[in-house]
Amino acid sequence: MSRADLVVVGAGPVGLSTAFALVENGLSCVVVPASAVDRQPEVPQDVEVSAPAAGWMQPSLVNQLQVRSRRLWMDWMVRLAQETGVDLGYSRVGLLLVGGAADTAPESLEPGWEQVVPAHCEPRLSCAEIRGLFNPAFSQVRHKRLAHSLRLALRGRGTVIVDDQHVRAVDVTGNVAPGLWLSGGDYLQADAIILAAESDNDSLLFESGLDALELPLPQAHHLLFNPGSRLLKHVVCTDDLVLVPQPDGRLLAIDTDRADRYGGEDEALDMLLTRAANRLPALSRFDLQRHWLAPRPGHEGGRPMLGPHPHLRNLWVNAGHFRNGLDIAPAMAELLVEHLQGGPGFPELGVTVAAPE
Repeated sequence: MSRADLVVVGAGPVGLSTAFALVENGLSCVVVPASAVDRQPEVPQDVEVSAPAAGWMQPSLVNQLQVRSRRLWMDWMVRLAQETGVDLGYSRVGLLLVGGAADTAPESLEPGWEQVVPAHCEPRLSCAEIRGLFNPAFSQVRHKRLAHSLRLALRGRGTVIVDDQHVRAVDVTGNVAPGLWLSGGDYLQADAIILAAESDNDSLLFESGLDALELPLPQAHHLLFNPGSRLLKHVVCTDDLVLVPQPDGRLLAIDTDRADRYGGEDEALDMLLTRAANRLPALSRFDLQRHWLAPRPGHEGGRPMLGPHPHLRNLWVNAGHFRNGLDIAPAMAELLVEHLQGGPGFPELGVTVAAPE
């Protein structure tokens, strides 16, 4: 393999979703990991990461992308399960909002939300708040199984997914990127290249002598506990934490503040352990199993980037999903396909690069 019509750079959830949408619309592509450690190596085995946000706390554009994506996911998941035989672990876990997100909700609630007393919904929570909002339809799939299913479906359609090499650099000639240099020394020529590598996009652009995307790269602290049985029934979002019960009984606490607001890692860990135990007192009886930092590329408001690179006419970007991840991936991928096939694109999602330092 030395040439491809389209190359998707990134073999994580966003890259695989992008490739699946391309193939579903009759386009052929090759998928290449952006680095030797594509697919979120920071996340321990079989941990489900989810950091949802209420619709009224986000730009309307992100909400539109989520609505479109959820429709697509329902179709994709049925067909992926039928084609590959992989149980995606789909389940309705429900989402409970406590604090600011609940207090700032519009008087006329969005469909699916109901007002609840948080302590009645989750008895183990320590809640001074008497008002919360609950959405019983909030659902999750097992991310690792979904990625495996996407890979099987793509290969079943004849798509090449490179496993033994990753992208070393984009080859740039004038205002065109004619191909990619791979880690094993191979050169892959391409008519068009799509960057869908999440947190690896900027390092790849740097190695290629290109300016970084104008996207912040904030990091979030993650704490994993193993109480042995489920302490919560639902995903819980508070003002400063997201608590995500795992199918195996573990519990993940995700800090929703920027990691750089703390004086150092030790200070951050102490504060987060205290906050988690204050909100869910039962956690104080269990040791912390794992602590890690993970990037959340994108703007705080959630506006992603999608479209052609401003300086390279055949380099496309699908990036900046922030904490929405798979929640907007199918819609972003379909919009990209429409743009590639001559559609008008989405000016609100235009790609910009950072000014040179």
